[in-house]
This record gives sequence, structure tokens and C-alpha cells, in this order.
Amino acid sequence: MCIVKEEIPGIHFTGEAKTEIRIKQKPTIVIKPIRSSVTKEDSVNITCYVSNKSEAYLRNNTAINICFANNTNVPGCSGIDSYNVTCTLTVVTNISFICGIGNCTLSNQMSTFTVVNKGSKLCSSEADWPPTLEGNEANIPCPDGYSGLEARKCKTDGSWATEINRDGCKLKELEQLENILNTATEISATVVDSSLSSLSNIVNNSNMASKNAGVFHNDIVQSVAIISQIASKNVTFSDHETANKTTQVFMGIVSTLLETGKTDVKAASKSKEKEVTSKILASIDNFAKSVTGALQVNQSVIVRKPNMLVSIEKVPKGTDINFPKEDNSDSATRFKLPQKALESLSEKTVSFTAVKYDNLGAEFISKNNTSIDSSVLSLTVDNLNSNNLQGNISLTFHRKNESRRPPECVFLSRSQDRISAWNTSGCSVENFTNSQVICSCNHLTNFAILLSLPDEVDIKALTGHFKALTLITFIGCGLSILGALITIFIYLYFWRYLKSRRSVLVVNLCFALFIAYMLFLTAVEQTNDKVGCAVIAALLHYFFLAMFCIMLALGIDLAVAVLDVFNSRSSSAFLFLLSWGLPAAIVGITLGTTKTSGYGDESYCWLRNNTLFGFIGPALGIILANLIVIIIVMRTIYSSAFMMKKSIKEKAKSGLRSICSLLPILGLTWVFGVLSIGEATIIFQYLFAICNSLQGLFIFLFHVVLNTQVRQVVSRKIKEYESKTLSTTSMSRRKLVSSKEMLKSSQSFEEFEKNGSRTESTSFIIPRVNASVSRRPTVFSS
Repeated sequence: MCIVKEEIPGIHFTGEAKTEIRIKQKPTIVIKPIRSSVTKEDSVNITCYVSNKSEAYLRNNTAINICFANNTNVPGCSGIDSYNVTCTLTVVTNISFICGIGNCTLSNQMSTFTVVNKGSKLCSSEADWPPTLEGNEANIPCPDGYSGLEARKCKTDGSWATEINRDGCKLKELEQLENILNTATEISATVVDSSLSSLSNIVNNSNMASKNAGVFHNDIVQSVAIISQIASKNVTFSDHETANKTTQVFMGIVSTLLETGKTDVKAASKSKEKEVTSKILASIDNFAKSVTGALQVNQSVIVRKPNMLVSIEKVPKGTDINFPKEDNSDSATRFKLPQKALESLSEKTVSFTAVKYDNLGAEFISKNNTSIDSSVLSLTVDNLNSNNLQGNISLTFHRKNESRRPPECVFLSRSQDRISAWNTSGCSVENFTNSQVICSCNHLTNFAILLSLPDEVDIKALTGHFKALTLITFIGCGLSILGALITIFIYLYFWRYLKSRRSVLVVNLCFALFIAYMLFLTAVEQTNDKVGCAVIAALLHYFFLAMFCIMLALGIDLAVAVLDVFNSRSSSAFLFLLSWGLPAAIVGITLGTTKTSGYGDESYCWLRNNTLFGFIGPALGIILANLIVIIIVMRTIYSSAFMMKKSIKEKAKSGLRSICSLLPILGLTWVFGVLSIGEATIIFQYLFAICNSLQGLFIFLFHVVLNTQVRQVVSRKIKEYESKTLSTTSMSRRKLVSSKEMLKSSQSFEEFEKNGSRTESTSFIIPRVNASVSRRPTVFSS
């Protein structure tokens, strides 16, 4: 402080004074052990010290002490100096000690000892790890320079777990940066430069001490969190030059984190590698928004690093976006977004961020035998709804490895700035060669190509078959839904004439088929919402299983009709419980055992991995049961006296008609699905797609159009309608004739056969068989 002792009129005093201000850290107290298990009358050592003594503010004549819980000093303690003390004492009961400055009230830490019974299993002391009771977790302070605790489990057999959890250890230097950034919503370029400088020293300089201590991966995780914090702030840049300078440093740190930093994270925790990479990619886009605010039209910031190329630009609206601009060779990885895709923007300028990443993307792969075969391209346009482009973005990828294997065009799906996995929705392969792939996508994000099929597959044939099978599936499912709806309508409208247990089962089958196919067509690819996707997968699982269980009920009902071994009325409740109750039980058990982990993935909302056996197992069992039913029915038909009198041609014709009518309702066409496994059986894939996607249509044809009973009922209704349009006298006469005709047509099929009459309908003979008595055959109408 300067004081002017005398003021002289007319004279002004000028001068300069300098002072030095040094800011010291708060003392960090470390006590060991933090928690320990001992037997009664064991002798224990407690050590307490200031870990940052040289940087800490410690007043003269102060010292640290170890105290009891009432803040009275523990006697008999000694130490290296006033700030490093050790006490040795005997423990006879559970007790806690406090270590702090002065009377233990400042910056204190606690140590607790628990007395256990003799004979209890203890993990013995190992390095800094104290004796710990089996099943408990021990904690020790993180290495010097870090806050927090390390944790290690004492196993039930009294041995230490090999894994040590150091996730709670944070570098104090980075913690200070976090505290500075947490208090600001808008920061200047100067603050950003200072923070980035500290980050650069930590990230670029290999800290061997922290690597040896096993906590260096935490430095990377912390650094990524700070990068994310900086990017989320509104950074103010004075001009283009300042923005360019800061961006070069920012992207340099990002490049190092992507190249080597996340490798250290992966070595320590594979699950965190994906999270770290997701944050880095989101941070680049967020930081670029601040940079574009400092750019004038046609200005750009270009960053070139060994593993990435970044271009942040502002261009006039009406300009195609090409990236990268300087490389237009045929083999280059690049993209083009036409100007018409940006017509929805209201601004006169377009600000965008384009990035090409090398050696990125493998951490987001969820499928086995799949690899990234290209660089990753990213495009973000400010203020543009990237899910509603007016024109597609065209992307060209140079393949890292020349291959005949067919690729997939994929993008990284996001949910609240967290990238989940590669997804194919909205992207398609336009063309590809051994060295290049051209993709087209209707939205913006991070893009790449995946490989997932063996080399020996014929690419052109496979691609053609895939498109054909997809087309067949969509057309077939649409026709099946229509056929199922019409069948339900016909049966319900004429229910008083068609009412039977088998009709009830057919209507239930059509209803389950309608729901299952509608969900399949409209929701199977809705993978953005993980919970919603799991719900869709569970519903598909239930309704497809319900279809199979109803087909099993139909098979049982048919066996009952043929063999007459059960009372048909008493089994009805059982059949309906089987149809809808068994699928619910199977789905419930599968959901409970898997905890929904197998329901839906990044590609489809359907069962995956081992969960698929919750559908395949029951389906194969029902197919086998109904196959046995078919054999019994056909054997019974051909052993009947009626069929014995027919010629071979007539027998073959009747048998074919019978099988065609039974296959759709008994589900035997799903056998083609079993036979279609493997590339060599493409014919079975086509048969499976055609027969099963058209199952609803087949049911409509064989159980409505070609069903004698249904045709007679419809004909009866038509005649009734026609009769109402005639005059009263003519109407009465025609009603009498019509009644006689209908009475004749509605006679039982047994009487029909008794008179020796046959029609061209799809009916076939099913004799009822009893162990001792042979009965007259009856007709089962398909």
C-alpha cells in the first residue's frame, strides 16, 4: 500500500507499485485405513498426512492430529513431521478416529475399525488395502493428485478380487477446470484457450505415474467431460482469426482423444469406450455452432489431423454442399448434399460442419462378424431438421479393403446426444464395386459402410434376391391382412349359419394374423425408442405365438373330428385357453428370464440371440404336432371305403385338395422357414416368403371362397335379397321356391353322401374311427 504523506498544491504524484499474489491450495488430508475389520485386541496403525503439503496453505505453528470422536487427541502418536503422523493402538470395540488440523475440526477425515468374531473370514492386509471382512468392500484414497476413493471387494472365500474400481478417482487439476466451467453459461475465447491449454498438457503428455497407478483412463474420461462442457457453452469469438486459432487447439485435443485416449479407456473399461466416443462426436457438432457465429459468408475453418478432417463453413443459400472440396477423385470418400435439400431453411446463409473420421465406428457395432469398411462421414447443418430433407444426400465411400462382399449403408442413430449404434433406416446402397460404395440417405448424421456376409456369397444374386423377397413379403402381407379381414367379416356376418368350434378358431386365427402382420409391416423397424421397440418385439412375439397355438388348437380339433376320442364340447375351453393363454405364459417367462435384453436391437424390433428360441422352440413343436395330425387325417381318408372305390387320379386330386386346405390353418408352410437356413437353399426362402406372407389370403380362399358351406350360405342370402325386389305376389311365390331350395341345400353332408351326390366343391371325406365300431363317414369342408 502506498500513502501520500504531504500534498503540495499544483503537483501531481505519479508512480508504480508492484505486488505478488500467490494462491495456495486447500490442505488435502489423507487417512489410512479408511475402514478396516479387526479381531478384538488387535494392534492397528493409523496414518494421517497432508498429501499436498508443498502447494497447501498451512499457517505457522499448525499441525495435524489424530483424535477420538470427541475431538480429544489420541496419545502416543509420532510422525515424520507436523503434517505426517502415525498412531499405534489396540482395538477392543468398534471405534472411529478423526484426523484433522489443530483439534481435528479443520479439513478432517475419518477412519473406522469394526471388531469381528474370531474365526471370521478376513481378506488379509495387502499393500494399502486393510484387513476386510468377507463380502465387504474396502476403500483407500486415490493416488496423490487425485480426489476420491478406490474400491476393492473382499470375496466370500476371504480372498481379494483382482479388479480394483478407480472410477471415483478424479485429477484435481481437471476438477478445478470443471468448477470454473460449471459456473458459466457463456465464456470468452480467452477462458476456452486457458482451459484447452491445461487439457492439452494432460492429454498429450503421457503421465506415467497415473498410468502405473491405473487411473489414466479416468483422466481421459474427465477430459472428454470437460470438452463436452466447453462445447455446450456459448463461446464468444471476436473474429474469424480467433475462432480459427481456438478451433485448431480444440480439434487437436479431440484428435488425440480419438486416436489414443479412447484406447486407454477401452483397455480399462470397454463399456465406457462407446460413451466417450459418443460425447466426443456430439462435442464437435456443438462447438462448431459457436464457431459459425464468428464466420462471414464464404469463410471457413479447416482442421486437418492424421485421423480426421474438419470443415466448418458458412455459404450462401442455394449452394450445393460438397465435402471435401479439394479431393474430387473417383476413389475418394466424399458426399454431396444438393441445394434443394436445404429449401426448408429460412435464413439466407447456410452454416454447416462436415467431418471425415478415420479409425472410428467399431465401438458401435452390435452384430457379430461385422466390421467398418470405410471412413465415417458426418454432416450437420445449423437450424435444419435433418430428418425431413427435401432431397437425399449422396455419399461415396472408398473401401478400406477391396472385397466382393456386399456392404450396408449405415448411420449412427442418436437419442438425446447419445449415440446408440449403427442403423440402416433411411439409407440404401445405390451402387458398389470392390473398391467403392455409393449410398443415398434421407437424413443427416454420421455415415459409414458395414460388411457382414462371407466372401463366397454371389453379391449380385444376393442383392437381387433380397429386393425380390422384400417385395414379396410386403405384397403378401398386405394381401393376407385383406384376406383375414374379409374372412372375419364373412364369418361374423353369417355367424348364425356358420357357428361351430372350428369357425371360432378360424376367426381367432385371422384376428391374430391381422394384428401380427400389421405390427410387422408398420413397426418392426421403429428402433429409435429402445423401450418402444422392446414393447413392439414382445407384442410380435405374443401374436405370432398365438397364431401357432391357434393352429395347434385347430390340429387338435381336427384330430378329435377324425378319431372321435374326446367329447368335442368338453375340450372347447381347453382349446381357447391353449390358443391365448399359452403364448402369454411363454412371452412372460421369456421376458422375465431375459429382462427384455433380447427384445429388439438397433436393426429390428424382433427377438435376437438366445431369446429367439422362445419363439423357435414352441413353433417347431407345434409344426411337428400338426404334421402328425396331417398324416393321421390323410391315412384315415385313404383307408375309408369311399376313397377305396375311387381311381388313382381321383384319389390324388382329393388328397391334394385336402392338403392345400389344411396347410394354411395348421401352419405347416413354416417348415420352409426351417429349410431356408443357409445361402444354398434360396428356393426355400422364396417358398417361405410366398406361403407365409400369403397365409391370410390362403385362409380366405380355402375357407371362404372354396368352402361349400360358406358358398351355400352366401347364395342363400343373395336369393333372399333378390326375392325382396320382386312384386308382392311374385315375391311370395319365389319365397316358397327359395325355401324349398334352401332346405335341400342345407341338408347334412351325411345325407348328401347317402344319396350318392357329389359336387365339385373342396370337400373331402373324413371317416370317424372308433376302436371297435366303424361309423358312417362324414365330410369336412375346407
